[in-house]
Amino acid sequence: MADHAYSRAAGGAGGAESYSYSGFETKGLAAPEDRFTRTDTAPQHAGSSKGLDHLVSQPSFQSGPMIARTVSLAIVAKDFDAARGSLDAILVRHSGYTAGLNVATPQGAARTIQASLRIPAPQLVAAVAELKALGRVEAETQNGEEVTQQHADLVARLKNSRETEQRLQDVLRTRTGKVKDVLEVEEEIARVRGEIEQMEAEQQTLEHRVNFATIDLKLAEEYKAQLTSPAPSVAMQLRNATVNGFRSAFENLLALVLFLAESGPTLLLWLMILSFPAWLVWRRYQRSLAMGSSVGI
Repeated sequence: MADHAYSRAAGGAGGAESYSYSGFETKGLAAPEDRFTRTDTAPQHAGSSKGLDHLVSQPSFQSGPMIARTVSLAIVAKDFDAARGSLDAILVRHSGYTAGLNVATPQGAARTIQASLRIPAPQLVAAVAELKALGRVEAETQNGEEVTQQHADLVARLKNSRETEQRLQDVLRTRTGKVKDVLEVEEEIARVRGEIEQMEAEQQTLEHRVNFATIDLKLAEEYKAQLTSPAPSVAMQLRNATVNGFRSAFENLLALVLFLAESGPTLLLWLMILSFPAWLVWRRYQRSLAMGSSVGI
């Protein structure tokens, strides 16, 4: 946004302030510092010499809806390396940044970039136009989510929670009852403070989504497949064959050892069980042979 000079002067009763901006004066309005500004209009708290320690957040944004914009682009570039360098230059030129980036360079296939970019909303149109110039656009999608009411509700809840915290702080300062009551007030203050911090984080995230548009970019190389792929050298083939042979032999030996370790005890048991009947059969056979030889004589 353009820079404008303004001056701030103390107002009258009620804590109102006046600002002189671009040659005219407005009373009770916050200075136009940015798209979201805070208004210092909190009155002095009764019974306090310094007034409220906190200032209620009152975003004063420009007329018109608050839109969180998202763009999806799929681009095929002839010169992938040049497109990769141009992508970085586009981000620098438009004060953007990369929220996530993944580069894939598979062998025998097209190289690709998957990136999630964040671009200031006023520069979204120019940035998208420059990205389209990187190559042939295969797909494009643009979406806008209006979050005006969501932001207003969040600001109102945040204001109420801050006022509740201030009242609890006043009660705690003037509390003279039991320790149990004091502890209960402190626990309630801690709970409200946690809600305030959570809502402040939500507000920052929401405003960041409005201020910075998201571009989901897929940048692919215009790949031309080769008819033949270079074959490995003879020495490399011999080395691979030797390594595979030793690996296969080791795996077979390991499999045999594992089989004996697992099935060896069972085989030994059955061998012991069957050895006695086999020995009896063998003795009977030997006797029959001896009797046959004696009869023949």
